Amino acid sequence: MDAVALGPFVIPLDRLFTVLALAGFLSTAEVMSRRLKEPLWSAWAWNATAAGLVIARVGYVAGHWPVFRENPASIFYIWQGGFSPLWGVLGGLLYSVWLFRRQSLELRLALWPAAAGFLVAAALFSLASVRVPAQAELPDLVLPTLSGAARNLADFKGQPVVLNVWATWCPPCRREMSMLAEAEAANPGIAFVFVNTGESAGQVQGFLDRQGLFFNHALLDPGRLLVPRLNVIGFPTTFFFNREGALVARKTGELSRASLEDLLARIR
Repeated sequence: MDAVALGPFVIPLDRLFTVLALAGFLSTAEVMSRRLKEPLWSAWAWNATAAGLVIARVGYVAGHWPVFRENPASIFYIWQGGFSPLWGVLGGLLYSVWLFRRQSLELRLALWPAAAGFLVAAALFSLASVRVPAQAELPDLVLPTLSGAARNLADFKGQPVVLNVWATWCPPCRREMSMLAEAEAANPGIAFVFVNTGESAGQVQGFLDRQGLFFNHALLDPGRLLVPRLNVIGFPTTFFFNREGALVARKTGELSRASLEDLLARIR
């Protein structure tokens, strides 16, 4: 599982853990400000966080510049994710060193909030890393195509597979559809399988026609049989399988072009 559902919202675990780690960092600095009666610590923590987030985004964009160069506006699509943790830590650290460049005692005290944030992050990510995926390979599940023919997902073994679980009513699903269609055309050695959940062939075909989209492998799951098999908790969810059918990665939520390229590289 790579996400959690909080009411109607589905939050990727890496984002949730990062928010909680930052909360540990900021709250510790806030406690220091109140105990020491010095507002410097609260202001420093918020500014260091802002600097870290900006540098984390800049570092990620720089590392994927060929992708972002094609659509510079996507640099600001931060809801898709795309932050470099290492660059973020470096940005916060450089700001802190600059701020306390003449105050060595304050710089040492700054280690307490930093340690609190680090410990929260380490504990949460370590806990998540030991969880075993509910489904570690392509499921043996027969689903109908748009024309009514039967297709077993296990038959796609022997080639890398991108399995996208989606619905026409889902805005993030609709936003990433054209990008995934382009990726399918550009990667003929990878099987892109699109499984619509809970809708009829007419609904799905109508949506594809209106959007001018065509997929080689468009399947239907009107009974939502795939959802429990792959532990899908939100739409869209995209799974990346290698040639042996083993699960390499999963992504809950909208894919960015840069993250898609990274994940495709892992299964090529």
